[in-house]
Amino acid sequence: MSVAATSAHFKENAHEALADARLQGAMAFSRNFVTRRATAAARLPEFEALRDSARAIKDHTLAHLDLYLEAYEQKVRASGGEVHYAQDAAEARKIIVDLCKSMGTSSVTKGKSMISEEIGLNHALEEAGIEPFETDLGEYIIQLRHETPSHILAPAIHLLAKDVEQEFRKA
Repeated sequence: MSVAATSAHFKENAHEALADARLQGAMAFSRNFVTRRATAAARLPEFEALRDSARAIKDHTLAHLDLYLEAYEQKVRASGGEVHYAQDAAEARKIIVDLCKSMGTSSVTKGKSMISEEIGLNHALEEAGIEPFETDLGEYIIQLRHETPSHILAPAIHLLAKDVEQEFRKA
């Protein structure tokens, strides 16, 4: 097995990040995550069994995803909703932008969604003159700063509290 950097500038970026005192200060909280997680898990005797159960549920669902998607689609349609399928990111963006335009909307409220990050939905909405508003606090902070998330669970983990305060004062 070989390991390769995913970015041509990985070493340069890593060196820069490690030398950035502000970033290191913001990330200090996350350094003890593994220890805090182990402490919390130790307080829950059935932690391993719960984790195994969650993994089994996930594996089962993925193995039968076609059935679950079909059942989901039926329930959505039965309650008056619509379901759209896209072959790729471009088609997904087009479907969403077209839906927004057909409703005559100038803004959209979004829940936290990594898929919307992955397909570049905010950019597509903005290009179409539709303003996206994030409901997740971390995502909203990142949106205000015109940045991409630093982490899937903590999108603004790289920021200090005073950075966030300044952003809110500007907004």
